[in-house]
Amino acid sequence: MKLAVIEIGSNSIRTSIYRSSKKNRFKTLDRWREPVRLGKSIAQSRLLTNEQIEETIDVLKKFQRRIQRFDVDRVSLIATAAVRLAKNQSQLIFAVLKETGLQLEVIDEKEEAYYDYVAVRNTMRIKDSLIVDVGGGSSEISLAKKGRLKQGLSIPIGAISISDVYLTSDPIKGSELKRAREAINEHLESLQWINTPATFVGLGGTMRALASILNREGKKKKTLHNSVISCKQMDALFDRLLHATNEERSQIKELSDGRFEVILGGMLILTEIIKKTPSKEIRFSNFGVREGYVFNYFYKVNKMREAN
Repeated sequence: MKLAVIEIGSNSIRTSIYRSSKKNRFKTLDRWREPVRLGKSIAQSRLLTNEQIEETIDVLKKFQRRIQRFDVDRVSLIATAAVRLAKNQSQLIFAVLKETGLQLEVIDEKEEAYYDYVAVRNTMRIKDSLIVDVGGGSSEISLAKKGRLKQGLSIPIGAISISDVYLTSDPIKGSELKRAREAINEHLESLQWINTPATFVGLGGTMRALASILNREGKKKKTLHNSVISCKQMDALFDRLLHATNEERSQIKELSDGRFEVILGGMLILTEIIKKTPSKEIRFSNFGVREGYVFNYFYKVNKMREAN
């Protein structure tokens, strides 16, 4: 069975094509993405603009044409924080259905954290983990003990919202950093369980960019999944990017698709979370919401087949 999953995020729209194999496993046949900054207007007004809705539909139509080559059995269209937080999400859902025939499924906060957990549980051999997914419009935090999910939630801050609301100067001022840190910590104060001893697993666009930069500069193995970043490495990279201008950050290959504008906001969220934990390093997972959704989907399909 072949499944295509299109994910509308805050910073981009991503598509992956999967083919199921034995025991709920799957192979990724292809994947691609296109930058679409839905999170920018959400951070400012909680509304998707008509231009953003039109751009989203244009990208979806282009992706549909590419998906046709794979002869898939199903296309799933999911959306995370940018659409979830939009006051006019129904406008996008209706327009997408009318123009593409696709039914958009908006993933709620707990589901998003759960899918992150499912992805990590199935791709990393870690019993106790604190899973942190910093996206553009929200951040998901999950705690697993002995392989079982104990806590899972989403907080409404992400790389785009922190960057666009607080980190507006170029270069960024110390007073802006202070205000951003305070805003982040307001969302973390009640989460006492994040200081539980566990492997800190980071995923999402910010983490992928950091892992890619450090992997290239360290001339390490090409496989990013399961690679380790020390807090010292992250702090040094943050300091370097902080003292660069937007123009200088845009020249970094891994940030050239628009992520240079929001990378510091995402890193700030990561550093404030890890400060509240015993961890001294982050283990990177290249698998997140999309893969968790797929693991869950194939598990259900196989259960139905066994029942019949």
